Amino acid sequence: MSNTIHPSAVINENVILGDNVYIGPNCTIGFPAEYKEGFGKSLDYTVKIENNVVLTGNVTIDAGSRRDTVIGEGSFLMKAAYIAHDVVIGKQSIISAHTCLGGHVEVGDFVNIGMGAIVHPRQRIGSHTMIGMGTIVTKKARILPGRIYAGNPSKEIGINTIGLERNEINDSKLEQLINDFENNDGN
Repeated sequence: MSNTIHPSAVINENVILGDNVYIGPNCTIGFPAEYKEGFGKSLDYTVKIENNVVLTGNVTIDAGSRRDTVIGEGSFLMKAAYIAHDVVIGKQSIISAHTCLGGHVEVGDFVNIGMGAIVHPRQRIGSHTMIGMGTIVTKKARILPGRIYAGNPSKEIGINTIGLERNEINDSKLEQLINDFENNDGN
């Protein structure tokens, strides 16, 4: 399938697009990261957008500074989401409007991040997790797979039962996801 790119979108020439990608109005993708030491330097890394991704509009995705910034297959990014340099978003994740992901953030698969949430740089968000609207994920937060978090600072408020059931994640699969998460240093 072909990609749909709105004529007002600005995409750097080295950005890698999968198939069936929708890029809406005023999106800016693949330009230098916003950090003082690296701004204006040549780009060694880029943005990779996998198959079936939707960027609804006004989405900004910075090029990586130490690795490629990656938007996983089937993910859906809503208006005015900001994805900083070196972020990796897993497959089938939803990033709501006005969400801000700091540099080097890792988002697992099937994650739902609510409107206006802010995630501190180098934070990790476990798979099948829901982050509530307006939540602030601070530097010291632990965001485990399969949970729901909300507040400022973020606090665990429950199990993401609907998301886990929807993806057929039973207790033993969830335990394995948590073990894998805790044994992976990430970034």
